[in-house]
Parts: sequence; structure tokens; C-alpha cells
Amino acid sequence: MPHTPSATWFKSSFSTASGDCVEVRFDGGVVQVRDTKDQGTGPVITVEAPAWDDFLRRLVSGSAEADGALAVLPGPRGGAILRAPDGEVALRYTRGEWEMFMRGVRAGEFTHSAVVARAS
Repeated sequence: MPHTPSATWFKSSFSTASGDCVEVRFDGGVVQVRDTKDQGTGPVITVEAPAWDDFLRRLVSGSAEADGALAVLPGPRGGAILRAPDGEVALRYTRGEWEMFMRGVRAGEFTHSAVVARAS
């Protein structure tokens, strides 16, 4: 599902109907990430768009260590913890939520540079 750069939150087209998932928003030159379980009231991680695209490349290659803009840490029961560069904000996702996000990542749904190019 192609997305246009805007201040609208979106999730992977692979996400289930339950709605709990990784949500992303492109806002100019930054990308924001949140957890839908927080119903818009929880923490948000903000990163520069080039750092986000680099993070996605690292995810696809299987190397999302803590040395980049974002870090992915193992979460309970196969889930994932997405940690902000400052280490102060962490979003916790279930295994299913993270798997649906990763399907979207592999399909190119979250790549900021590709979305901007499609909108031009």
C-alpha cells in the first residue's frame, strides 16, 4: 500500500484487524514511530528521515544493533523493543505486531525516500 508523505499515521498493510501495531508518520524530514496500543497518548520516537531509511536497511539485512539511530532489542515472548537514540524512549511490541511491521518493511511500505519519490 503506497503512502504519501504527510502527518497521517499509518501501519503495515499486513497488520491484523485488531489494530495493535507499529505506527509510523512522515512529517517533512522526520519520521515518528508509536505504538497503537497507547491510543495516541504514549511515547513517540522521532528520527531524521535519512537515519530512518538506514535503520530500515539494517533491519532487512538483520543487523539492527544499538549503534544506529534506533535499536531493536529482544522483547518478552519473541516480541521486540524499539529504543530511541537517546535511550530514554522505548516502545514494546508483541511478536505478532513486530512480524507485521517487518513484512511491511520488506515490502517497502515504510521507506521515507521511496515514498517521497512516489509522491513527486
